[in-house]
Amino acid sequence: MLNKTKGIVIQYMKYRESSLLVTIYTAEFGISSYVENGVRSAKAKHKIALFQPLTLLDLEVYHKPGKGLHRISEAKCYYPYRKIPFDIASSSIALFLTEVLSKVLREEEANPVLFSFLEESFQILDQGKGHLENFHLQFLWRLSEFLGFHAGQVAEFLDQLREAGVQGMGDLEASTVQELFDADYGDGVGVNRVQRAAILRALIYYYGLHMESFGELRSLQVLQEVLS
Repeated sequence: MLNKTKGIVIQYMKYRESSLLVTIYTAEFGISSYVENGVRSAKAKHKIALFQPLTLLDLEVYHKPGKGLHRISEAKCYYPYRKIPFDIASSSIALFLTEVLSKVLREEEANPVLFSFLEESFQILDQGKGHLENFHLQFLWRLSEFLGFHAGQVAEFLDQLREAGVQGMGDLEASTVQELFDADYGDGVGVNRVQRAAILRALIYYYGLHMESFGELRSLQVLQEVLS
């Protein structure tokens, strides 16, 4: 049975000679895996560019509950990115957040509010308006609410880290971090490069405290170098 859904590509990997295994966060089915046959052949129905991470897709899929792999009938990009692929800062933030999402999105059920949050956030990142150097920090803070371990207030967030023995929290003032997290994407906030790096470390530690499988982030070094 064919189902229509929007989807956000999370990652893909090569499968056999000319196919892909594509992980997509969908509006209707949560995180789902799809086999796309022949995508690397000259006569492919869907080109590999459609399955680049964070691509926003309109999909028609064959989806059977309880089945590990599904199939795509139709796929079209409904919002072509204009800045993310070409701006090094935006693309580095997108790469980093893609890796985070690949680790934390596990639910195989619809969550329309989370999907809308992701969809709208990446469109804002692509539009590139205002100060987006703090985008990834605000994104991680807001995402934690959907994942079930949002601290509510920054003071509680910092207390949890100190109780866990995380070092380097002394330079972070709760009022400054709270102002950053309360601001809209793109708003100018008085956070310098050193503070930004400390807040990012704090958020990564926080995710690790609440998700045992979170592990290391390979894209972190690239992000830090680009935004330094």
